[in-house]
Amino acid sequence: MKKSLFVLALAVAGVAGVTGPAWAWGCFARGTTGATGYSYGYYYLGWAERRALSECAVRTPRWGRCYIVRCHPG
Repeated sequence: MKKSLFVLALAVAGVAGVTGPAWAWGCFARGTTGATGYSYGYYYLGWAERRALSECAVRTPRWGRCYIVRCHPG
């Protein structure tokens, strides 16, 4: 599913003439204690996810957990 959405996004970008940083990734993470973390402007989805989770982890007590809520390109 994610792969097909990525391919669709690339096709739309080609038609619209969008290139470069406009397709950078951003993610939002939430913790079980209500803490949040976010990232934006990352070239790779994995990097954006990792940053959002680490931002959330800084604000979460040891016993809490963080998870990705959503990610989006551009």
